[in-house]
Amino acid sequence: MNPPLRPFAPYLLLAACIAGIYALQPAPVMVPAPEVVEALPPPTPTFAFPVSMALCPTLNVANAPPSDASLHIIGYTALIEVNPAVLLARAPVEQACVSSGFGARNGQSHTGIDYYNLEPVSIYAAGDGTIREAVTRADFGNMLVIDHGHGVFTRYAHLDNFDGMEVGATVLSGQVIGVMGNTAATTIPRHLHYEILTGDWGDLAGSFALTPIDPLAFMGQN
Repeated sequence: MNPPLRPFAPYLLLAACIAGIYALQPAPVMVPAPEVVEALPPPTPTFAFPVSMALCPTLNVANAPPSDASLHIIGYTALIEVNPAVLLARAPVEQACVSSGFGARNGQSHTGIDYYNLEPVSIYAAGDGTIREAVTRADFGNMLVIDHGHGVFTRYAHLDNFDGMEVGATVLSGQVIGVMGNTAATTIPRHLHYEILTGDWGDLAGSFALTPIDPLAFMGQN
């Protein structure tokens, strides 16, 4: 015979109440541990810009900067500080010599530096930036213009090609952007015409509304 449950009724009721209280409490919320994200290393240039530069020995170099007995440009440095925010290469080319300087030439203003090589060497972005122009012109042939921000731009003219370089594309300092060529409406020697430009982009004139500065100026910087 089973014992009567009446003596245990108060205890059973208490147990039921406690179980009900716990059933009403919300389940504990598991807070995930914060995810640790390691910062990516800053991009590094894929090319070390030339730390010395010479005048072309077999050419009559217009507006030649001062050079020593070996025709190496005195005070040349790899980079030029255009403003505190923008550092650019003076010679964004694999290997070359200076065939023409900045200034008056043949009754016109030569607004950049000409770098010459007999071979189709690589041309590099002079600094981080965004492609602003990628066009073919009668005067400059295959031409790229890079916007480096802070009102600073660079122009690369007479390229043999600039495959894969499209307007709006981001490029890094030292990234290959083309190959030295001799493209133009007239026959010219293979070379890179390189300009550093500052100012505001023109609504109609585009990069030709900008002010060129001499890439070989301010020797001894950086």
